[in-house]
Amino acid sequence: MGKFSYSRINTYNQCPQKYKIQYIDKIYSSNNSIEAFMGKSVHDVLERIHSIKDLKNKFISFDLLMEMYCDYWKEQWDDNIFISRFKYNQIKNDRSVIFNNKSIEQIYYKKMFDDGKRCLSNYYKKFNDSGYFRQNVLAVEYKFNIKIGQYEFIGFIDRIDKDDNNVVSIIDYKTGTKPHTLSKLKKDLQLYIYEMVIRNSDDFKGIEKIILNLFYLRKDTYLSCMHSNEEIYKLEKKILHNIELIESDQIFNGKESILCDWCYFWNECEYKSINNPSIRINRDEFFNSLP
Repeated sequence: MGKFSYSRINTYNQCPQKYKIQYIDKIYSSNNSIEAFMGKSVHDVLERIHSIKDLKNKFISFDLLMEMYCDYWKEQWDDNIFISRFKYNQIKNDRSVIFNNKSIEQIYYKKMFDDGKRCLSNYYKKFNDSGYFRQNVLAVEYKFNIKIGQYEFIGFIDRIDKDDNNVVSIIDYKTGTKPHTLSKLKKDLQLYIYEMVIRNSDDFKGIEKIILNLFYLRKDTYLSCMHSNEEIYKLEKKILHNIELIESDQIFNGKESILCDWCYFWNECEYKSINNPSIRINRDEFFNSLP
C-alpha cells in the first residue's frame, strides 16, 4: 500500500505514467527546474529565519534574508537545473524582451533569481514589524505522519502559528504565479490534509479553531478560509477516491500536457523515449551575468 502524500496524489492526477515511474518503479532524476529551485531557496530561507532561537527578541534585517538567499543559490546550484523548452521559446518569441547581449537562459534565470527576492520582500513586509517577527510560531517545516481512513499520509507543513485564543493558523507558502480563488482554496486537498494533522495530533490539544492560509509570495496575495464539518466530509471522500483510483490502476497511461516540458522522465516515458530538450546554463555563466 505504501505511504501517500499530497505530492504523490497530485503527480498521479497530472500524469499516471509519471506516477508509476517515480513512485512504483522508483526511478530517480537529479534534474530540477529553475522554478522549483527558486521555490526551494525561498522555503529554505524562511525555515532558517524561523529556526533562530528566541526570534521574537532578535532584530532581523531584510539584508539578512537576502544574504541567506544569495548564499543558497551559490551553495546549492548545480548544472542539473534547467529551463523548459516552452519557457525558452516563450522568451525567444517575446518582442518586448531586451537581451543586451545576454542569452535567453541568462535572462530567465535572472528573472527567477529576482522573483525569489520579491517573494522574500513580500514576506518580510507582511510579517516583520520594524525588524522583529512577533508572531507566535509553533513550528516550521512540521513533519507529520497521520492516517486518513486506512491510509498513511506523510509530509511537511511550512508554518503553524497559534494565538492567545488557541486559534491555529496553517500557512503554506507558494512561489507560483496563479493564486487560487477562495472557492478553490476551500477544495484544496493539501490544506485538508494539513487540517487533519492539527485535528488528530497530540501536539495540538485544546485547539478552538483552525484557519487555513495560502500565501502567494510572488504575487503578494494572502488567502484564508475555514472548513465546515460538511466540507471536511466531502474532502475526505475526495481524497480517498483519488487513492482508490491509484490502487485500481493497472496501466498508468501517460497524460500529455504542457507540464511534459517540466518532466524529468522523458527517457522512460512511452510517449517521448528521448531526452527532455530542456536548456541548461552552467554556474559560472549564470553568476557572471549578475550585476
